[in-house]
Amino acid sequence: MSSIISEKTGDIQEAARRAGWRGGTILAHRGLRIMPHEHWQLRISLLLGPVAALAVLAAMPRVIVPFWNAVERLLCGALTPAVAVVTKPYTLPWHMVLAIAVPRLAAAGPGPAAWPVVMILAALALLTGYLLRRRYLPLALALFTLAIVVLIGALAFTPVLAPFPYVLTRYTQSMLLMGLVLMFVTPLMLMVIYYPLDFSFPKKLVLTALCVVWLAVALPCQYCLQAVVVHDLGLMALPTLFLLTGLLLDIMGLVALYSWGMSWRLRDE
Repeated sequence: MSSIISEKTGDIQEAARRAGWRGGTILAHRGLRIMPHEHWQLRISLLLGPVAALAVLAAMPRVIVPFWNAVERLLCGALTPAVAVVTKPYTLPWHMVLAIAVPRLAAAGPGPAAWPVVMILAALALLTGYLLRRRYLPLALALFTLAIVVLIGALAFTPVLAPFPYVLTRYTQSMLLMGLVLMFVTPLMLMVIYYPLDFSFPKKLVLTALCVVWLAVALPCQYCLQAVVVHDLGLMALPTLFLLTGLLLDIMGLVALYSWGMSWRLRDE
């Protein structure tokens, strides 16, 4: 009799724990249902991570970097026809040479007119955010963030943080190299946070390919456009573009693709 009572009590407690405030049942989040399949399938899924990372590494000098060079020449030919695209070789520790093309663009430091323009824009952003903070709080927070980022970027050209250590061509090459590192690491990150879930193997392969293709297409366009904008506006725009439209933008794209992949059906659904 006691065991029957305890079982009923347990059922009631379990039902109460899963009940929502309207009386509906709250199911366990799909992200918590990990590794319900056989061990051999899990091993095959986890093997996809290093295999895909090595495939990306092998494709860098033969496919990815030549594609980037073609994209940059196409964009620079459309935006700044008089500017050449130069190839700068970079040697990896295991003697792999990557001939990365960057636009030959230079940017000057801030002139006398840049300081009042930056201060006026930052003040307008702060004032607008203050006036909109009650009814449009997300927009107000975005304006506050933009003003703070612009002011921090301007500090890099004052005696507090000066001299500014970056040249535009070197910055572009460094960011493209960091993008290649991110492309190599992406399958390894998915191996930890996505492959153990009970999605089918083709879905894991598709999500990996989508993430790599996103980076392969976005990175050359992103940093070529950044170089053109900094060339026109001056080096003072570089810190702001780096913080707001740098690798953070690429990672946000990866997060969006990962969120989409998490919405796909599991094998048992």
